[in-house]
Amino acid sequence: MTPTLHIATVGDNTCQAENAVPVREWLHRLAPARLRDIERLMAPAPHVLPAEVVGRGIDLQQLDRLTQDLTLDGLPPAIRRSSRSRRLGYLGGRLCAETALLARSGRCEAIGTGDGGAPRWPDGVVGSIAHTRDGAWAAVAASAEWLRVGIDSECIVDENGSRDIVALCCTPRERARWFPAGADPLRATLLFSAKESVYKAIHPLVKRFVEFDEMEWIDVSGNREDGSAPLSLRFRPTPDGPLDGRVHELLVQARVTGDQVHTSVAEPRA
Repeated sequence: MTPTLHIATVGDNTCQAENAVPVREWLHRLAPARLRDIERLMAPAPHVLPAEVVGRGIDLQQLDRLTQDLTLDGLPPAIRRSSRSRRLGYLGGRLCAETALLARSGRCEAIGTGDGGAPRWPDGVVGSIAHTRDGAWAAVAASAEWLRVGIDSECIVDENGSRDIVALCCTPRERARWFPAGADPLRATLLFSAKESVYKAIHPLVKRFVEFDEMEWIDVSGNREDGSAPLSLRFRPTPDGPLDGRVHELLVQARVTGDQVHTSVAEPRA
């Protein structure tokens, strides 16, 4: 009989209901050897994170191989009807988040799904999940010490993709400052990924979808955009925009590894 894997779809961190049981726990019940194989795939997230913020990542191609015979029931309806790659990204992200929580607190807790598909974190936790076609990552921290956490990962876009980002995701000031000679694939990917990290970090505050022109990239420091060292990018709410006065400047850390960009926001409580 094909094993069935139920994945948490609610934010009940007591894990009393069947669909609130952590993914790791179901894997342990159904196929403990498989869980051990998946645990061996887990690695530290490549994002630039403070020591108190725990990040984990997994190769989705390897996860695909290890879960081919599992029926992934219990996914949110929109995910359940989606492609295999989308389901794997969701599953991989939840596994990374649970593994990071286990490393941080010694407890494995379910990660639910809130409005718009955003993760619903257990009480006392802030975190973020990201994935590309190749990998999934999560970062978690104690909300008593960290106000917000956001991470994102993107494959570096091609020339067409960079032109789309500059046209659709930049304010006029960003186009003039960062793309005076036209679209640049790496820089465009950095901007897109950094804004995604910012939006994930501030979502618990604004509780709505944030448009790309509501935050602006205003400064960068660090080595050149060649992957030799992390970059620090500063963002602010667009003057007179919807977030002006609600969100202050945020620092985004970026790292380039191969053909991917990884960005992160981790803001401690004052």
